[in-house]
Amino acid sequence: MSAAPPREPLVLVVDDDAGSRRAMALTLTTDGRRVEEFADADSALSRAMDDPSVGLVVTDLKMPGKTGIELATELAAARPDVSVLLVTAFGDIETLLRAKDLGTVDYVAKPVARDDLRLRASAALGRARQAGEIKQLRERLDKRYGFEAIIGVSAAMERVFDVLRKVAPTRMNVLITGESGTGKELVANALHHNSPRRPRAFVALNCGAIPKEIIESELFGHEKGAFTGALVKRMGRIEQAHGGTLFLDEVSEMPPDLQVKFLRVLEERRVTPVGGNDSKEVDFRLVSATNRDLKKEIEAGRFRQDLYYRLKGVVVDLPALRERREDVPLLAERFREVFAKEHERAVTGFTPAALSALMSYDWPGNVREMKSAIEWAVFSAAGPRIDVSDLPPDVKGDADGEGPHPEGTVPVAHSAILVGKTMAEIEKEAILTALQASGGNRRKAAERLEIGLRTLQRKLKEYRGETGGDEGEDEADDDGSEPSA
Repeated sequence: MSAAPPREPLVLVVDDDAGSRRAMALTLTTDGRRVEEFADADSALSRAMDDPSVGLVVTDLKMPGKTGIELATELAAARPDVSVLLVTAFGDIETLLRAKDLGTVDYVAKPVARDDLRLRASAALGRARQAGEIKQLRERLDKRYGFEAIIGVSAAMERVFDVLRKVAPTRMNVLITGESGTGKELVANALHHNSPRRPRAFVALNCGAIPKEIIESELFGHEKGAFTGALVKRMGRIEQAHGGTLFLDEVSEMPPDLQVKFLRVLEERRVTPVGGNDSKEVDFRLVSATNRDLKKEIEAGRFRQDLYYRLKGVVVDLPALRERREDVPLLAERFREVFAKEHERAVTGFTPAALSALMSYDWPGNVREMKSAIEWAVFSAAGPRIDVSDLPPDVKGDADGEGPHPEGTVPVAHSAILVGKTMAEIEKEAILTALQASGGNRRKAAERLEIGLRTLQRKLKEYRGETGGDEGEDEADDDGSEPSA
């Protein structure tokens, strides 16, 4: 069934004089518009608040009770997507100037000329339509770049969210670290979108993707004739980000000589284009990202220590996906929903075995790899639910007998239904499975699970307490083996 077409905007005509109100309503109705009449401002305001299709309010300026300008002021605060036409026979310039300051308000003089009213109403509805489109775009941006777009309920991601919420409204530089594919650019976008700089530009530059010969021009801009091929003057990314946010991805790949020049920009807040003599003041918030250990890069002489200290106002370290496995089902479901819609596939979920395989896989490419894997699975699925056989070969591993899981992971049996279990239950099952797979050797099991030996010992002690086991057996044997029963 096709979606219903959008309704024609509703026009409200407000005037305590019944004759004048009716005349204006008839004039606007002749253009095929939907029109409703109201004798007072409060009734019209209530209607506008209840019906999102209201696009224009035509109101008399002077009325008993709430005036037209008071109605316009309340609408500007509560429904900025609604335009207002003030109708007045009074030469109140101060009131009209105040009305114009509201942005969504115009006026028409009495006695009202029909053509003038129709013309101004059409223009006002155009402004309302544009405001509505901007509102919808902003809502889509909120969904795409707000913190809610960063999916995660794990303790590791909650720590990330805590830092992001605190630092987003500030001017502090942010350094985002983490492996490739963990979502560093998404986090940078969210920082910008949740900051006071949101109305201005978010400008991104991948330092590792730009040839060293032209990266300086990309960052600083250049004057015409500055070098061979510079046929026109070009604004650099720094200047483009004025008032907004500059995001430098793979900042560790910035050439050493450019690091010196960029450090000077950060200190002076002025930029000089390549081949130019005059500098310009720039105001931008810097967000950088890297998948390298910058301290090791400094020790190797590839990155400047003073620049590093400038970048790391606040460090946001994104965990690898294998470090937050409890987020895997959420991410998988989100990507399934997106790609099922995009590819028009009637894929509604995952089988328990497929979820087990997704939870078991190590995801060396992190969220980026998972997104690609789920798209593959959605496109490949033969039925309404994604099964193990629909997953890419690397991901399904030995879940269907085709090969081993990546080293260090713990295979989860098909019978291990994860859906409906608590995280504590899933954790216990993973620990006991790892212990079994390690032949009872606690040290090896801890290594498989990438947790400390003492943590494993404490967990096993808790499990013995659940079953009434011997609480004295809380230490591993010298060889790390589980004591035999």
